[in-house]
Amino acid sequence: MKLGLDSYSYHHAAGLWDYLPHSNPPMSVLHYLRKASELGLDGVHFCDPRHLESLEYGYVMQLREKAESLGLYVELGTEGTNADHLQNMVRAAHVLGSSVVRTFIGKPRPSSPQAMNALLAAAAAEIGEVIPVCERYGVSLAIENHQDLTTGELLRLVEATASEWVGLCFNTGNALALLEDPVDTAEAAAPAAKSAHLKDYQLVGTHEGFALVGCALGEGVVDLDRVVEILGSRSPDICLNVETVVGRKLVPALSDDYAKRVPQATARDLARTLRLVRDQGRPTGAPAAERGATEDQVLAGEDEMVVRSVKWAQRALGRPDAEAATPGD
Repeated sequence: MKLGLDSYSYHHAAGLWDYLPHSNPPMSVLHYLRKASELGLDGVHFCDPRHLESLEYGYVMQLREKAESLGLYVELGTEGTNADHLQNMVRAAHVLGSSVVRTFIGKPRPSSPQAMNALLAAAAAEIGEVIPVCERYGVSLAIENHQDLTTGELLRLVEATASEWVGLCFNTGNALALLEDPVDTAEAAAPAAKSAHLKDYQLVGTHEGFALVGCALGEGVVDLDRVVEILGSRSPDICLNVETVVGRKLVPALSDDYAKRVPQATARDLARTLRLVRDQGRPTGAPAAERGATEDQVLAGEDEMVVRSVKWAQRALGRPDAEAATPGD
């Protein structure tokens, strides 16, 4: 299996989301490619089209040539199911040499089963308009479990499209947000996987449930050894992309509204997750960016988490550790 870097791992350094570096230039696509090469990885998954300066043929082809010169694969990601947008992304992926376009629904969970059925039907209809373009260019759509849809809902969506060009991008940590067991979800999702994100989380109890706290691979509650084994045996040709997160997300699993929006979660699911919180949960401070740390400290901490995660993944795949790049390179 190929091992790569998901660009969200440097979401602080990229300056595209909730943090904008001022003293350091935001990471460019070329910086991501160099970083992946320095870490001994096989490629980069660009999770957001904003990483690219444009989708024009000349620019995208230059990016492809740079990746190829470094011996790296590239995967392309976006969000949503708008047919026109996804068609443009598929065409760009073809030029870039990406075999997949990863996307996710990107909408809040509905508050009733009927509304969820309508959401899935609308998404399937939009994706159906994109399939002929996927077939023409040989690029698959990989829909991620993005803490929005359960594994069962995603598989229903894939089945509704009735196309070999539509599958899943399996995120190893996101299942926890919907009280799913990561190993069980890997078993169910692996046959339909077109790509995967390796992510781990620590858990911290809160008065309404728990918080997902990003951590280096192998330092959280996800049984990543077992998950990687499942993916390797059932989807050996997909790329595993390391995705780390410096931050936290609250999961109000004990609230009435959460129970209404995740009705398929059983008492057993809740009990299993809360046992993880009880037995493996650990107190943790606020992320560095929220503690008033300097920009250099924030970026160095993010880089150090990536380096530790890459080393874990290389060992998990039986690879020798590569010479890690110096934080901040």
